[in-house]
Amino acid sequence: MSDSAFEFIELFRDEANERLDSIVDTLLAIEAGRAEPDAVDVLFRNAHTIKGGAGMLGLDDLRALAHAVEDVLESVRDAGEFPPHLVDPLLRAADALRSHVAGESPGTPDLLEELAAGRAAILAGHGASPLEPAAAEVEPRSDAAPALGDRRGIRVSPQKIDRLLDLVGETVLHRRRLEHVIGGERVNADEAISDELGLGERLFDELKDAAIKMRTLPLATITGPLPRAVRDIAAAEGKEVELVVIGEEVELDRVILESLGEPLVHIVRNAVGHGIEPQRERVQAGKPPRGTIELRAQQRGGLIEIVIADDGRGVTAEVLAEARRVGSLVDVLTRPGFTTAAEVTELSGRGVGLDAVKTHVETFGGTLDVRSEPGKGTEILLTLPLALALLDVLLVERGGRIFGIPLGSVEEALAVDDTLMLQGRPALELRGRSVSLSDLADLLGATAPALPARAPAVVVTSGGRRAAAACDRLLGEDEVVVKPLGPLLASARGYLGAAILGDGRIALLLDPQTLTRAAAPHRQRPEAGSVPTERLAPKVLVVEDSYTVRELQRSILEAAGYRVETARDGKEGLDRVLEDDSIGLVITDLDMPEMDGLELTRAIRAHAERSSLPIVVVTSKGDEADRVRGIDAGADAYMIKRAFDQQTLLDTVERLVGR
Repeated sequence: MSDSAFEFIELFRDEANERLDSIVDTLLAIEAGRAEPDAVDVLFRNAHTIKGGAGMLGLDDLRALAHAVEDVLESVRDAGEFPPHLVDPLLRAADALRSHVAGESPGTPDLLEELAAGRAAILAGHGASPLEPAAAEVEPRSDAAPALGDRRGIRVSPQKIDRLLDLVGETVLHRRRLEHVIGGERVNADEAISDELGLGERLFDELKDAAIKMRTLPLATITGPLPRAVRDIAAAEGKEVELVVIGEEVELDRVILESLGEPLVHIVRNAVGHGIEPQRERVQAGKPPRGTIELRAQQRGGLIEIVIADDGRGVTAEVLAEARRVGSLVDVLTRPGFTTAAEVTELSGRGVGLDAVKTHVETFGGTLDVRSEPGKGTEILLTLPLALALLDVLLVERGGRIFGIPLGSVEEALAVDDTLMLQGRPALELRGRSVSLSDLADLLGATAPALPARAPAVVVTSGGRRAAAACDRLLGEDEVVVKPLGPLLASARGYLGAAILGDGRIALLLDPQTLTRAAAPHRQRPEAGSVPTERLAPKVLVVEDSYTVRELQRSILEAAGYRVETARDGKEGLDRVLEDDSIGLVITDLDMPEMDGLELTRAIRAHAERSSLPIVVVTSKGDEADRVRGIDAGADAYMIKRAFDQQTLLDTVERLVGR
């Protein structure tokens, strides 16, 4: 099994337990006579997905049991009738699967024999044959899965939590409108109204905090696998590395947290593999033989700051010099094609990983920064909002329009008195350092009247850059409800969303990274032919209904330098292929809802413009007949999850895309 597999064990366990919950619920519905028409298909897909994930992670006992369940369900599906006495052995099989998922190793030979006998009876047309084991072999179902007991809690639908937070957001707007309607003078004159507003303020704050806590989870939810990851990677590299985690109790929005696990693994993996030096090199440099990686998290108001720091070799002086030329270290390390020979030893893989991390962070309105010193180590800083629905901002006005800048990115606000010129552009001097100064309207590509004398400016930091944006006036800090821009403006770059203010006006929420990038001095492009054009890495589409397998394949491909898109079923995958001409290869499973992999392959081959697109099938179906069907449908390669090897996958992809 590949070194990266252990990262996904916990992810697989979560997904497998959810699918086992679905299996149990469906079996009980069948037993009660209230099953949906597609109940057997649901059971089959869940068992198939568990089998596929277990096969890719090398969990052979689990895979074998899931395969036995899948065989029985396939026979039931072909027979068109579900024998009632199959419910009990399948429920016990689900209990055994759950024990395997929890890391236990229950003996299942009797159960496997029982499932095989049940399948044989169905194939022989004797669906009514008794399958129950002797009474002494039957274990009470309530005791069959004790490992899950401490995993269960009171489950609340994420949609219900989101709705609660939406209502909290609407309460914010209501409070602002009420304050606007009543007005400050009347509040001061009427003590009763003032007291009631004060009480409402306190109650609102308590309601908001409670709603946010329901939506947030501690960082410890995703940091559990990291110490093992560090240990295994260090052992493979012949190094000694210790991981120290500080602030595991800090909580983040669950949506952000769910997508943060893989980026953290990217960063930690690269810190061990490419940051921490071998022991002999560390000793020669006067460092302890054992390297240290620290993961620190802390809350700063409405923002969460996560720092991953290592005491390794850091980046080279040449890389730092390049960072000064292009703007920031983030720009260098996340640049596509950052793989020159002089830098591979120091940073191989780090650019790809940080590029993916940067995308994740910016998606949620956060920022990424990198600090490094040759021989001393590297720090990667992620700044993320505590909750996605509410955001603390500084409101500013320019040209009659209101804009909000996330407060976590605002370094300071000041009135512009004296300016200096750097590279022909205005700048401010702040405590001995120069900061470029621009009109906010220019940064946004908008037109506006001339700025007033002594116009205020906001100093913004993001992505390792600082910039000052001048505006007409500052309106103060506010906590706003983040609303999407809607389909008509969804493609507009530079905005995190919009907010409705208490007086009914709309404020556009600005992306700090866009402001600092737009304020950076424009450098003259090299003449054509003077520098080889960097080639974008090929884009691969992974079509897979199992989240675990999908993310495992994404991680493998991104670590190898490919750009990766994903789809959850064949229909979604076909839409992606037809919409995005840059997709250069498709990796697909076979058994999926909506449209399976064979149908997807045939649809692509039948499309005039995309018929030559390379397609790789990665599936649990290993029979020769299945392989023939896949190749006949038009697949260029056919891989079995049970015998999955990441290098074989990468070699196959490289051969087909001609990288």
